[in-house]
Amino acid sequence: MSELERFAVRGVIEGFYGTPWTHAERLDMIDFLSRHEYNTYFYSPKDDLYLREKWMEMHPESASREINELICATQKGNVHFVYCLSPGLSMEYSNQEHRAQILRKYRAMFDRGVRHFALLFDDIPMHLLHPADVKRYQHLADAHVDVTMNVWDEVRRWSDQVELVICPTQYNGLGKEPYIQYLGCHLPEVIDLFWTGRFVCSPFLTDGDAERFQKHTMHKPLYWDNYPVNDLAMANELHIGPLRHRDPDLWSHSAGYVANAMSRPECSKIPLITTAAYLRDPLGYDPHTAWEKAVNEVVGSRDAAAFMRFADNVQSSFLNEIESPAMMEAFLKFRFQFLQGDRREAVSHLQTLFSEMEESAEQLLQGMTNQKLATECRPWLEKYRHWAKVGQSAVGLVEAGTSGRLTQAAFHLLKLKQWLKRTEKLPQKVCGQVMNIFVEAVLQEVRKAT
Repeated sequence: MSELERFAVRGVIEGFYGTPWTHAERLDMIDFLSRHEYNTYFYSPKDDLYLREKWMEMHPESASREINELICATQKGNVHFVYCLSPGLSMEYSNQEHRAQILRKYRAMFDRGVRHFALLFDDIPMHLLHPADVKRYQHLADAHVDVTMNVWDEVRRWSDQVELVICPTQYNGLGKEPYIQYLGCHLPEVIDLFWTGRFVCSPFLTDGDAERFQKHTMHKPLYWDNYPVNDLAMANELHIGPLRHRDPDLWSHSAGYVANAMSRPECSKIPLITTAAYLRDPLGYDPHTAWEKAVNEVVGSRDAAAFMRFADNVQSSFLNEIESPAMMEAFLKFRFQFLQGDRREAVSHLQTLFSEMEESAEQLLQGMTNQKLATECRPWLEKYRHWAKVGQSAVGLVEAGTSGRLTQAAFHLLKLKQWLKRTEKLPQKVCGQVMNIFVEAVLQEVRKAT
């Protein structure tokens, strides 16, 4: 697939809720994007006050210096820097001074070399808030079209290289909802519209949905994919699995693709490398192959095997409902062998599984080469280690109970309950329900025996 056939926009947006990346992390991420053939970085941390809450105020001097460095880094790496403003929480759309302030902030960035801008109206009420706007406009989409065209008419006078992206207030669905239809049909095609697909976090992105969006809005969707982001209700998930379920022909029906990263930038690199592989060659993309390469690159060859054992148990996301596949397979084999074959061998296999699980956790917690990754993953690694202890206690209970050593069985039962109580206090999602199902099966057998 040639350069011309790939996604025109291959971007990452810092668009999550929570603590923004540090300046050093942003510079590192821009270098990462350049090396992996991304071509766009959207500067839009939700908790940067001067982009959202205090959007009418200019950035403080220290922040301005850092933005200058980011712009220089993107220019050096051949990555577009997109400056994003989110004025919708307080903006009075009919207020000329409010419009002028958007343009002042854009102009300050334009004078520093920025040619790509975004006006984000996401995560605000779907109705007009100010009396003057209610009097002037028919509805919210009418106001957003008016403001957008006012901004666009001005910025395109500055340079023919200027580009503008809009994030609608209604940014998911089928594309035929009244708000987005009105917005799309009243804005020129050159202004791209962000779209997350059918849902805020869409399990699938299909070329058919993209075609329908274009039919209804007269725009190809610019996909804002909320993966691997894990903010808000997803905060206890660690999205380090590969990108999945994006159609191979999506590139030909969309304006581009932008991934919303996690607040943990080092963790984000693993799924973002798989996303880069998809964006480079969507027809030939294989999630597992891309994932193994990503882990080897970010984690390092020394720790890759241990990390993959861990990562196989933290894939929970809206893209993947199958958690801990290797562990589930081991439990199914254990059950068959324990009931139909050699019980001692069945127990031995599970003992090995949980011993390797604990060894992997200890290696990654204590001596991982990529210490930044270890720090970001630590809460999930700790729970992974706890589940290893639970598993070892459960296997000890099974082995002692089936051997008739009731005193030892009682000891292991006590340990199992203690470790289970500790583990369940940790909110991070690790192993899904797989370990719970296994432990409950063991305890059910104990209840039957007593």
